[in-house]
Amino acid sequence: MRTLGRLAALTLAGCLLTACGGGTGTEQAAARDDGVATLVTQSPVKDDGAAEPTPSKKPDAESKRPQLRLDSTEEEIAELRRAYAACLGEHGMPQGDGEVTAAMTKAIDKARKACEDKMPLLPPEMDPDQNPHYADAVRKQVKCMKEHGFDVSITPATGSNPNAIGWTYNSVPGPGVDIGKIQDDCRAAGFGGGAALRPGPA
Repeated sequence: MRTLGRLAALTLAGCLLTACGGGTGTEQAAARDDGVATLVTQSPVKDDGAAEPTPSKKPDAESKRPQLRLDSTEEEIAELRRAYAACLGEHGMPQGDGEVTAAMTKAIDKARKACEDKMPLLPPEMDPDQNPHYADAVRKQVKCMKEHGFDVSITPATGSNPNAIGWTYNSVPGPGVDIGKIQDDCRAAGFGGGAALRPGPA
């Protein structure tokens, strides 16, 4: 059973890691007078031979999302997450606890859609689609956690990208262990930074 509080927390914690790109016009390799190939961009051409203006492309929400860095501070991260949470609230994100109904799910999806451009992006180094060494970084992170006595295991990638591995606890650490700090330190050890990028809402 999904509860509203749990779903709202996941909404705030989730940071999509995809990036969109593209261009306009027709790119082609053209030979210069010296015979060396060069890349040129041409505007679409009308039937009469005149260049047709390239239509302006409205920036999508993905391209406007704030980009976090490995050296982002706790204050910077908290400020961006608060802005995202505030946007969700302004656009009708349900609050409180309780079982999630179909109407609530619709409201949550609507708020997420409206606030796409406010959801912070994790650093490219922490994106398995952008960092070819992502899996190695996760293995270093897990090794560090094991060295601190944590019982954790690597989880295989579930999608089409074999680089997108993860990790999970086999058992919860005992009392008196500063789990958050060790996770932060080991994340930094694996990825070369990002100690302040712990999951969760602000």
